[in-house]
Amino acid sequence: MKSKSSLELFSSLWAISPSSLYEYKPLFAKILSGRADSEGRELEANINYLVDENGDKIENRSNDIPPGTVGVVNLIGPMIKYGNWYLWGADELVEMLEALDKHPNVVGTILRIDSGGGAVKAVPVFANFLKRKKKPVVALCDICASAAIWVKSYCDYSFAENNISAMFGSIGVLAHLFSYKKFYEDLGIEEHIIVSDYSEDKNKAFTLAEKGKYKLIKEEYLNPTAKQFQETIKVKHPKLKQDVPGILKGKMFYAEQALEYGLINEIGTFEKAVQKVHELANINSFLNS
Repeated sequence: MKSKSSLELFSSLWAISPSSLYEYKPLFAKILSGRADSEGRELEANINYLVDENGDKIENRSNDIPPGTVGVVNLIGPMIKYGNWYLWGADELVEMLEALDKHPNVVGTILRIDSGGGAVKAVPVFANFLKRKKKPVVALCDICASAAIWVKSYCDYSFAENNISAMFGSIGVLAHLFSYKKFYEDLGIEEHIIVSDYSEDKNKAFTLAEKGKYKLIKEEYLNPTAKQFQETIKVKHPKLKQDVPGILKGKMFYAEQALEYGLINEIGTFEKAVQKVHELANINSFLNS
């Protein structure tokens, strides 16, 4: 029986940068094969931790968390909806974000992003939380592409954590389909897919795509999702320079360009992100007093 994660790799649309797609392929192969080994996912302590108002890590979480604490959750690598042996899922990361948002002594959270994107299914899990949260969430990003920048757009403020490797963009959607027809034919296996006379449109877009006819799958699946992605980016980035070639069509930009074109608020550091969380928390406290 296939896991939720392996089914997700087959069934989900993907918002992922092309370079990340090839980088993640070996990992995806492990997930699909079900081969668990010692190269599992990061320890939870490295994905979800606490820092004080100076940005210093709070090592002992068994004691009472002091007032003014900032939470940190790392969104690193390919994004998927359901966690597995190799990857933290959006479902698990959002549980961590929820717990930090609800803790009375946590003033806000830094979402550290270093991801080329992933399954579109993962985006609404983050978006739903970021729409209803009570406390500020600041994005601090290195690589922030495709589905990752979609998630970032719902945060209250965004930093590039450096001006060397940090990149933003790849705003677009793709489907990656594999045909095993020839493989099975070589084994002497002949496949028959029989559709009811009353179900002529069932899986039609994918059936045509397998034959190299991509018009319908673009119209019915890829284009609506891509348009929704673009609209979210435009709404959430009011200073976006939409006339920059490729900015809404999949191009990537280094930090200084991303700042100039309105994809981020600032180029900063972890310490600056901590300060921004406190600043936004103080503003919220004043407005709600």
